[in-house]
Amino acid sequence: MSDAELLLLVESRKKSGIAAALMNIFLFGCGYFYLGKWIYGIFMGGIALTLIIIDMDAAAIGFLIWMFIDGFLETNNYNKKVIEDVVKERRNNQESKTG
Repeated sequence: MSDAELLLLVESRKKSGIAAALMNIFLFGCGYFYLGKWIYGIFMGGIALTLIIIDMDAAAIGFLIWMFIDGFLETNNYNKKVIEDVVKERRNNQESKTG
């Protein structure tokens, strides 16, 4: 696999930080679903929805801002893991060809 193919593979598996962050705000935790963190998304979305329903405006706004920022951070972690996984795949492919 050439370096260009490797780069394309990594880029095709990466997720968008802005998409995850915006989904966390407007769809109450769906940014975590986008990253494959289903349980975390349900939990965080439930907290956000509860804060909004019980009319805790300042807490809800603060929590949504935190979820927005966390969406970026979690996407960064997800993308680092994608890069590590692709590098491991490449090493395994090279080892299987040589040995």
